Amino acid sequence: MGKNDVALSSYFSDPKIFADLFNAWMYSGKQVIDYRSLTTEDSVQPRPEYVRPYKHIRDVVKMYQKDGIQLVLFGIENQEKVDYSAPVRIMQFDGADYQNQVRRTEEENRKRLGLKTGLPAFFRENRIVPVITLILYFGEEKWDRPVRLHDMLAFPEGDTRIRMLVPDYPIHVISVRQNGAAGMDINLLHTELRQVFGFLQYQEDKEGLKRYVKENRAAFSRLSGNAALFLAASAHETRLLKGLKGEEEHYDMCRALDEWYADGVSEGEKIGEKRGEKRGEKRGEKRGIYKGLSSALMRILEKKGSVPEKCLTYISAQKSIDRLNQLLDLALASETVADFEKRAGI
Repeated sequence: MGKNDVALSSYFSDPKIFADLFNAWMYSGKQVIDYRSLTTEDSVQPRPEYVRPYKHIRDVVKMYQKDGIQLVLFGIENQEKVDYSAPVRIMQFDGADYQNQVRRTEEENRKRLGLKTGLPAFFRENRIVPVITLILYFGEEKWDRPVRLHDMLAFPEGDTRIRMLVPDYPIHVISVRQNGAAGMDINLLHTELRQVFGFLQYQEDKEGLKRYVKENRAAFSRLSGNAALFLAASAHETRLLKGLKGEEEHYDMCRALDEWYADGVSEGEKIGEKRGEKRGEKRGEKRGIYKGLSSALMRILEKKGSVPEKCLTYISAQKSIDRLNQLLDLALASETVADFEKRAGI
């Protein structure tokens, strides 16, 4: 698992944060899912015995239950780049969760009824709970496709029957760095997750970010330690963790944010100075070349006769190195200054 996977798993293991995310995404911010009804599930998915040894570790998995009845299995997957095979990958993950539920049901039925191992034990009345996987996408590139299995399939042209018969599998992606319908509407969030996602949405706009932090200073001054770690990992800015100690329940990120912003301004000024110096050096180099070519041209022409004022003005007005080199060649090939003027079109 990458640093961001680990940070995300730790942060969203908090049932309040987990419930806040799914309430915002599924119910427009209404508090439908009670965080106290979420239980953490095993994130390791073993594969069936008939395939090669393999296991996938989900980033976060929680079961939602009410009155002791399991209702939905929720999963979160972290993604930093567009995954063009995501529909197949998520379909495999969800399928493994469904398969595990079937196995557990069969084991319970065999134990209850005293059935032999190996015999089918999933009955007509048995039911398993739905699985919903949400991809949290932190990349800057727009994720417009693929958002379903059919986006990946090459259907025969003109044969609509095949498309109708192939089951589709949509996936769910939240583009965290985009606000509104295209991504994550942070106004629907009710926990510190609003400030964490808001920071990521404003990260590339330094002035906008500065205003956002100022407006939410109270929240940023009391972030949970896991939120600080997750934010720093997602923003790829370890400087935001300056002063964070492992035993702290809350972390005041405001000072680190102020210093990070100041560092960014300072770095920008240094880059600007370096670019200015380079531009100045280039301008100086060009002026030197112009002066050298013009001087060489004048020395050649003066040896061929008196140089008229009109010709002098024309030469001094040239700002193209290629044109000055061309004039130099014409001067070398001319017998007189008048011949040069004729050749140069002066």
